[in-house]
Formats: sequence, C-alpha cells, structure tokens
Amino acid sequence: MHIILLNPRLFHRIMPVLHHPSLRDGIEARGYQIEATQACIRCSTLLVMPTGFGKTAVQWNCIADALESGISKIVITAPTVGLVEQQRRMILERILIDEDNVRTYTGGDRPAKRGTIWEDATIIIATPQVVRNDVDSGLIHLGDVGLLIIDEAHHAKGNHATGQVADRYQRQAKVPWLVAATASPGSTQRSIEQLWNRLNVKQIYVAKREDDLLKPYAVDMNVATIRVMLDSTTLALLEPLEAHQFEETDALKRQGFLAPTEHLTAGLIEEAAQRASVAISRRDPRGYDAARRISDVRRMHMLLDLLKTQGLRSARSYLERADEQRREGERSTSRFLKKQVIHNFRQSVQDMDECHPKSGMVRQLVEEHLEQNPDERILIFSEYRDTVDHLVNDLNQIEGAIVDRFIGQSKRGKREGMSQKQQLAQLDKFRNGEMNVLVATSVGEEGLDVPSASMVLFYEPVSSAIRAIQRRGRTARERSGSVHVLVANDTRDVHVLHASRNREKRMHNVLARMRLETPIGSFETRKEGNLLEFEVSVDGVKGPSLTFLQDERLRLKSIEEVTEGEKIASQEATAKVSKQPDLHTRSRSQKSLFDFEDDSTDPWDPVLDGRDINRQ
Repeated sequence: MHIILLNPRLFHRIMPVLHHPSLRDGIEARGYQIEATQACIRCSTLLVMPTGFGKTAVQWNCIADALESGISKIVITAPTVGLVEQQRRMILERILIDEDNVRTYTGGDRPAKRGTIWEDATIIIATPQVVRNDVDSGLIHLGDVGLLIIDEAHHAKGNHATGQVADRYQRQAKVPWLVAATASPGSTQRSIEQLWNRLNVKQIYVAKREDDLLKPYAVDMNVATIRVMLDSTTLALLEPLEAHQFEETDALKRQGFLAPTEHLTAGLIEEAAQRASVAISRRDPRGYDAARRISDVRRMHMLLDLLKTQGLRSARSYLERADEQRREGERSTSRFLKKQVIHNFRQSVQDMDECHPKSGMVRQLVEEHLEQNPDERILIFSEYRDTVDHLVNDLNQIEGAIVDRFIGQSKRGKREGMSQKQQLAQLDKFRNGEMNVLVATSVGEEGLDVPSASMVLFYEPVSSAIRAIQRRGRTARERSGSVHVLVANDTRDVHVLHASRNREKRMHNVLARMRLETPIGSFETRKEGNLLEFEVSVDGVKGPSLTFLQDERLRLKSIEEVTEGEKIASQEATAKVSKQPDLHTRSRSQKSLFDFEDDSTDPWDPVLDGRDINRQ
C-alpha cells in the first residue's frame, strides 16, 4: 500500500518510490527532497523550503541515514506539544523502528520519568524549553546526540529556548550534526545570517516554488484580500474617542514627549513613556503629568484598534477586563475608566449587537465554503482570544458547522488557557473530522497537519512575514486552497498588510541571493553525499537515487522548455491575429487620461513600528 505525500503529480505510470533500509515501503520519491537530503547529510544545514512541499520528508531521510550510520540518539525539537505528538505519529508511519524507541519528551512528563525516557529512547521528540531546562539542571547531557533536528527553526533567535538548545548542543555534542528546517527564516539578510550563525550551520539550502524540481508539485493557493468599510455605527462610536485621543496626544507633542507624527503607533507611545521616565528622574514636574497622559493614551490606542479592527464585542470585553483590574485596586485603570468619554462609550454599547462588517463577512465566507465543500475544513486566525470566542459563538449557529477554539496555554487574568491535553484533543478532533471549523490564535500557525483544511481565513493581517507564511501554510498542502485576509479600510490593518507584503518580498529576494552561498568544499563535510543507501523504483525498476535525481532534472527542464515554447508560440499567433494599425487620434505628445492611472494598490507605503503583538 502506497503512502502518498502531499500533492502527487503522476508523470510515471507508477509512482516513484524511495527505498532505504530504515524507511518503510511506499514513500514517494521526489527529486527536490532527494537533493535537499543530499545537502543535509553532508553537513549541518539550514533547510529553507516552502510550506507544503515536505520539509518533514527530508527530516525522515536524515533520520534514516543517521540510524544506518549507527547513531544511537536522535533529538527533534518542535515548538508546541501538538507538533511534538504529530512528529512522533508521522515518524512511526515512515521509519522502520520499534515504537518504544520513539518517545515524546515534554513538560507533561515528571523529571524522573524524563530521565528514563532520555536513557532508553533512540528518537526523542521534545519541546525545546524542556530540553534546555533539563540540560541546565544536569538531568540530561547532549554529548551522545548524533543528530539534532530543529523544526520551525526561525524561532532560534534571542532568548528563545530553540536557540539555547542549539547553543548547548554545539558545546556538548561530540560530533554535532544539526538539520534546521523552516519555511520562513526572516525578512532581512541580517536576520537570516543571525539565524545561520546562531545555529552554527555550515550551509543554507534554499528550495523555491519556482524551481524546476518543485513546480510540478505546487498546488494552487488563491490569496484574496477582502477590504471592508467601517459601518456608520462604528464610525459614530469612534468619533468622540478619537477626539479625546487627539487632545491628549496634541498636549504630549507640545510638551515634547511624543514625536510629531500623524500616525500613532505602539512604538511611539513607548518612546514617549521613556522620555517621561527620564523627565521624572530629573525631577521635572512635567514628567508626572506626561506619564499619566501616556498611560491613558496607551489604553485608548488599544481600545480604538480593537473597535476598528476586531469589533464592538472585543472592545467591550477589553473594558470589562479593565473594570476587573479597577476593582483589584489598579489606580491608573480606574482613572481611565472614570473619564467621561469612556463612561459614555460603555453606556452606549452595553446592549448593542455586533456591527463590525468583518463579523458578517466571516460568517458569509464560512457558510458559502461549507455549502460548496461540506466535507472540508476551515481554519480561522485572530490575534485576540476575545475575537476567537466571539467567532466560535457566531459560527456555531451555521447549519453543518462544528466550531471550536484553539488557544495557547498561558493565563490571561482570570481566563485560563488550554492545557496540553486539551490542545491535543482539539487537533485530533479537527484532524478526524469531528470538528470542521477551528478558530485559533497564533499558537495554531505552525505545522498543523490538517491536509484537507481547504480554506484559511485571517481575521486581520499580521505584520510578520514569518507568521504570514506560517498561517498561509495551513492550506493548499494536498490540493488547491484559498486564503482570505480581512482588512478594515483606514485602520491599522492597512499598515500591517503593507508591512507584511514588503517583508515577505524582501525575504524572498534575500534568499535568492543567499542560495548555497557557502561553497560545499569550504568546510569539513560530515559524510559524502552519494546517498548510496537510498534507491528509487521507477516503473518497477530500482536504481540509485542520484540517478533518479539527475533524470528528474533533465525531464522537468525539458517539460519546462516545451511549455515555455508553446506559450511563446501561442502569444505570437495571438499577436498576428489581433494586430491592427495604430490609430493616433491625438498628438503623440498629448497624454491620455490613462497615462495618469496609478497601478499600485495604494499611493503610499506606510511603515509599521515593528512591534509584533502575539496574543495567544
């Protein structure tokens, strides 16, 4: 029985099958995965491959090579418990190994039990926080780990546990071999190089959707940006709040604490707070008044953003939590809530139904998609837990929709997060079809193996190129999928959308320049990349994997040349049929109205302050 990976394109009469002594039968052979495997087994490598093309399959090949090479300890880190469980399940399906030798290693296990797991298991799939903590406490040692695989490697920056595990591995391992995989390493050359250096890899291997070897396996992903206009009710509610905010910010600008700019951002507010702190430290009495104003401006800024981009209910929930803080004795919160403009707003919206157009648009999209595709699943992302809860309540009213939430573990005030056990249960229900709509915060962005999630909906755009790529990667993994991004006009959404697009475009340009930047020969290789243990069966005939790779390069290149030739011929034929003499009804120097047309989506390119609000 064949295990078909991702979205097969059957160019051969029988699917090419990859063989290795440590791999189970029936794994599809793909040229680009073999090429990536060749690079990764030669030395420590940062593997960059688009979401949905099977980075995990390359990891399996590396595990198989490690087992065949006699490596007795392999560690895989993944950022969430859901991914840890998923990795174990998939490894057991693909690798020839006893089930007891593949173990998960998370905070859900007691320290004493973790020590036993570490000693007994051959393949350990762990969350990086637990590995870091146990290394530092002396419970485990990484000296015998012959292969470390870091999934979602873009996390390995700063003080994140993923980077700290890589640091400790380089210090303790006898012969370090690291394979780090991600679809989105960063949006600038500096950030990608920082990741490269932090992981201490010897090369970066970049695969792009446009490569000849990848093109045939690409599935369609239709990304639609849906612009919505704020309704008259929301605009009326905003007017007094924005007028009050203008008065406060204008006073801060005149005092020199707030930068003179029209577009207020969280970063600018933070800079103003720092200036106020400096003034207070110098015993400047203006600093105290500025600090109070800045505290109120920060809260009003959040309230306005919620009202504009999330909706009335999320804004109301924000103020209800502020009221809880007031009752607990938070003085600055109490002062903010006592403002007449806030009191009036709360009175106005107390019994008001949701009026933000995004809410109705989500319901419409979900209804239409489930009506046309009743057996498929939908993923919806929002930055805020309040919005997640409201959407779950709304969408459960749709006939045929079984909707639930997926949020992080952290506690927000009196509201509990989801435990590891609850998260895993939700993923299983979604994967098994017991639930067909999952509404998630950022905790659901990475690595979810939900092959039939045919639509992903962003309730708001995200500024981070990494997060945008991860979110989109939850669809079009096996078949065509659609992505819808909701953008409220004249709000923060517009700025964030521009920032995300610019950063993602910059990332792809940087990666194109950095492809295999370090020549393979400029450093000591771990092993020659001849892949002698890997073979491929094509139409029933088994042969070396590198021969298959070479054949694929030639075959797919010839297909591309034929396709391009047919396209050019078609364009030339169309041009001959449709060509007409030019008609000059005006002077050549005279401009048409169309010459003044603006091709860009927006006439300006706003810059975000760069803060990444991650509300799990």
